[in-house]
Amino acid sequence: MNKLIWTFQILLTLAMGLFGLQKVIGSIPDLIAQGMLWIADFEVWQVRTIGTLEVLGALGLTLPYAHKKLPRVLVPLASGGLALTMVGAVATHVRRGDPALSIVITSVLFVMGLAVAVRRWNEVKGNARRVSTATVAA
Repeated sequence: MNKLIWTFQILLTLAMGLFGLQKVIGSIPDLIAQGMLWIADFEVWQVRTIGTLEVLGALGLTLPYAHKKLPRVLVPLASGGLALTMVGAVATHVRRGDPALSIVITSVLFVMGLAVAVRRWNEVKGNARRVSTATVAA
């Protein structure tokens, strides 16, 4: 199960990092031409904000492992935030009547984000229990 969660976490990091970065630095006409048709319904600042949140989420999934001083609780928080972002994406695609593939992809990203958030949250809680038990025993 842990290998599956790691796979989800890596895929989320790559997808959200790359797609988010595109939304942050890409031109709006280019993004629409690439198939992100939903962008036409949003203001530029909204697209940039969504992209920024996606990039921050991707960083939150990886930085606590790369920089040991960052708390691991960032991982489930980032993953949960990305899952919530995908709820908005699914709702947008459904409201617009976008192709089913758009809805399926964002739904899969939601499920992966939720799975990572739940698993990593349980790990954080388990580590906190072990630390508090060790402290009490000492």
